[in-house]
Amino acid sequence: MRGLLVVALLVVPAVAHAGRDYYGWLYGTEVLPERGAEWASWLQETNEQHPDNAKETRWWTSPLIGITDQLELALPVEMAWSVANDKRPRNGLDNFGAELRYRFVSSDPVDAPGFVPLVRVAVFRDIIDRDTWNPQVDFVMSYEMDRVHVLVDLGGYADIVDLKSSHFEFHPGAGFSIRAIGDLRFGAEIHAELSFDDQSSSNWMIFGPNIAWSHGRTWLSAAYGIGIRISDAPRVQWGIAF
Repeated sequence: MRGLLVVALLVVPAVAHAGRDYYGWLYGTEVLPERGAEWASWLQETNEQHPDNAKETRWWTSPLIGITDQLELALPVEMAWSVANDKRPRNGLDNFGAELRYRFVSSDPVDAPGFVPLVRVAVFRDIIDRDTWNPQVDFVMSYEMDRVHVLVDLGGYADIVDLKSSHFEFHPGAGFSIRAIGDLRFGAEIHAELSFDDQSSSNWMIFGPNIAWSHGRTWLSAAYGIGIRISDAPRVQWGIAF
């Protein structure tokens, strides 16, 4: 009997973090356990962005590594395909970098509180504009009670060349997600990208529904936003834990 139990433990995979992000455009507050590993990606479109009718598709992909139960490391690479009025299309590898996500409270299902704060810090290197660095930071707060999960994401973004030619943006967002059937969730979210300088093409906002689903070691989330100064902006995220 003991031998059968040992075999069962070896054959049945350990429970992994799944459904790690319930939103499309917002960062979640889940992190991998210590020594955990995952491969995650997201794919997004921004269409008819004013004032130059810009259209862009981006694909982000990265391994994720649990350094501790509260600290996670990502090493992403990002591809971009974009076109705008009177501008040459830009296609191919866009940037690479590293980011850390720190969850301030325990991830243990027994000890984890309903309110969870997280900070994300990232630095990216632009492939084409070699002198440009792209630091990012997000302060994320979530609260979960029974089937309902609500989240606020306050992000900052910059393109740093020098003090005279740098560009800064504020990326606020918020949303909710409700567990409907099993691991299937539905909700809605709002996201904006607001420029602090005269690059007005960065000023847009979207609002729309989201959906999330997890199955074993895999998870999937998506949102479809209709916006102001932009026609629409769909985004889908997925990951698989190892």
